[in-house]
Amino acid sequence: MTTKTPVLPDKNKSNYITYRRRLLDYYLNQHAPEMHGMVIDLGGKREQKRGSFRPPEEQASAWYYVNLEAGTHPNILGDVCKIPIKNNCADMILCTEVLEHLKHPNDCADEIFRILRPSGLALFSIPFLYPVHADPFDFQRYTADGLRQLLNQFSNVEITPMGGYLGTLGMLIEIGIPGISGQSLDKKLLRRFLYWFANRLCLLDLNKSEWANPIWQKFTTGYFIKAIK
Repeated sequence: MTTKTPVLPDKNKSNYITYRRRLLDYYLNQHAPEMHGMVIDLGGKREQKRGSFRPPEEQASAWYYVNLEAGTHPNILGDVCKIPIKNNCADMILCTEVLEHLKHPNDCADEIFRILRPSGLALFSIPFLYPVHADPFDFQRYTADGLRQLLNQFSNVEITPMGGYLGTLGMLIEIGIPGISGQSLDKKLLRRFLYWFANRLCLLDLNKSEWANPIWQKFTTGYFIKAIK
């Protein structure tokens, strides 16, 4: 099942989110029909969610959030590297934008494999060319080869780049715009131009076939991963 093309950020909205987040929403919505049975959301928040994706909890038999932060109101207050759930019981696991914040991501990958039932599905996302964002720490970035090694015990791993060179460039520009402070005319005009330019780059990035070449394919905002036990 496919969903419509990712919607680009609107700089005028108070809930402004980046091109990368729009891509993440797009891929999560694509896989929403597969989110059934017992679903475990590692590091997810029950409230104040970012982006447009809303977990289809109504189609799951159970949906548990695991988080160390009590303020996120998780069903299970615990470490994603030591999940208090028995073996082979989860039908699906979400682990989005989490691995980069873990000191030992291998432990988390092992735990996901342990609690996932045979043929169960795990969905991951992780940034690559993206600014440091401590939550409260930011330890690493993975290449596609590194992700395959991290998840080598799974029977099947599909890794999809989230955006290419133009989208990565556009996203980095849009993220950096708030650093241009001040209300002088030149600062306002510069911010307006950069917002327009960043959006244009992201729009061009959506037409991947037109811009596919060996050099530009080395750039991406991050990866979306589908792994089957």
